[in-house]
Amino acid sequence: MVRKRMLWVVVALLCGLVISLRGLPPQVAQAQEPGVNLLRNGDFEEGAGGAWPFQDGIPEVQIAPGWHAFYVDNPPAYAKIPFHCADNPTACSYWRRPEFRGVSAAEFSYRVYQGFLSQKYFTFAGQHEAGLYQQVGGITPGVRLRFSAYMVTWSCAPSAERWNYCPTAPLSNNPSPMHAKVGIDPTGGTNPWSPNVVWSPELNATDNWTYFSVEAVAANVTVTVFTYTWADWADQLFRVNNDVYLDTASLVVVGDPVPTPEPTTAPAQLVVQATAAAYVPAPTATPLPDGSIVHTVRAGDTLYAIAYDYDVPADQIIALNAISDPGWLIVGQELIISRPGGVIAAAATPETAITPPATLPLPESTPQVQAQTDVPAGGKLCVLAFQDVNQDGLKQSEELLLPAVTFTIRGAAGEPARHTTNGIQEPYCLDALTGQYQVIAQAAGGYKATLGNAYLLMVDQSGPTNLSVGFVPDGTASSVSAPEETQTSQESSSVQSKTSSHLPLILGITTVVLLLAAGGVGFFVLRRR
Repeated sequence: MVRKRMLWVVVALLCGLVISLRGLPPQVAQAQEPGVNLLRNGDFEEGAGGAWPFQDGIPEVQIAPGWHAFYVDNPPAYAKIPFHCADNPTACSYWRRPEFRGVSAAEFSYRVYQGFLSQKYFTFAGQHEAGLYQQVGGITPGVRLRFSAYMVTWSCAPSAERWNYCPTAPLSNNPSPMHAKVGIDPTGGTNPWSPNVVWSPELNATDNWTYFSVEAVAANVTVTVFTYTWADWADQLFRVNNDVYLDTASLVVVGDPVPTPEPTTAPAQLVVQATAAAYVPAPTATPLPDGSIVHTVRAGDTLYAIAYDYDVPADQIIALNAISDPGWLIVGQELIISRPGGVIAAAATPETAITPPATLPLPESTPQVQAQTDVPAGGKLCVLAFQDVNQDGLKQSEELLLPAVTFTIRGAAGEPARHTTNGIQEPYCLDALTGQYQVIAQAAGGYKATLGNAYLLMVDQSGPTNLSVGFVPDGTASSVSAPEETQTSQESSSVQSKTSSHLPLILGITTVVLLLAAGGVGFFVLRRR
């Protein structure tokens, strides 16, 4: 009788253990809370103390766990042939697959943005086109996501005395364009040249940790994030160093799922009539491997605005795509912007050679809109620089304004403003702005930004967009690690969260083990009797 009771107790406890396992909250459901990083190893600290794995068994491609590398092995049509290769480009080595490695703060503290490790890839004396990507599953379609990462690049022309030496190391010398940006494929594909990828604008990240971000609405349960660079020797001059460093990446939910619209009698394809006032600048396109540039039409696009954005003649787009009516575009339509070498498939006829509207914004001017439209005049963007005494990136009332910091504010229409602070009359504000703007803050010698000096900001009519950039004396910014109190709190919170989430499992297993041991003792005592 005693044995049966003990057997039933053990069975009941085992059932309770199964129930506790089933009751553990799903990891994906927890991860999709706003502000929670959905990426694996977004801080690139996983695997610290050990060697990162080799992708595809290639020793030169050593990638942080959770990430994948992509690269172009052979020189594409748009690669720049340097002057020293002009006589025999096929026999001259000027394009390379990058070498991927991890970098530690113990080796080069300025090559790690935060923590102990960052991802590095580089080509020595060669151009490259490459990046990293990560697929993230368990996404709720319709949610708005933001992918962000910090990157810094190093491009150096060698000295006249030594061809393989950078005279200004670790800073750049006559740097070449690196075309750095980040992207999201809301459909979850892994092709960085797919027209589905939504790209951020390119930013110049030379010698400064620069913040990149882009937003997109998930169209699938899986999305893919990308980082991208193209070491472009636009002036055809040899560069000995072509390095990229990546750190502190995150993918977070920033908006609720978009409700499914009610069925309507509208046609299956949405047709948009051309209007310059409704145009929203497109993200920078990534060339296809054959050198072609393709643009996917969005709501609000116009032919002439697209031509302006890509800096090509409208007649070229008309000819390449055999467009009969330039005033009408279809959302989702893929337009060829250019072919390798700028070759146009067919010459435009006189009937299609149309002059762009006069309302299109000209370079070096603030974007204008047609007076007869109802488009609002725009919002306000305000910037200031301050002495970040506690190095937290947030301006406190006791922290003073910092003079001699130059803010460069660029929109789609060129360079609306450049302002140098005087430490007295800030914040400096620009009115009547709408859309996405790049802001770069550059301090005078002796100071560096606490949290990066380049930002992408959205400006609209809902209210002023404010940017405060903190600076500290060069060499003392604590961008490698958070304050000790914050780290301790985060680590304690993380341990507590992990322990509490597994508490039912731990208690269940412990109880079963103890009772099984007790049952064995009881059985032994009964046998003795």
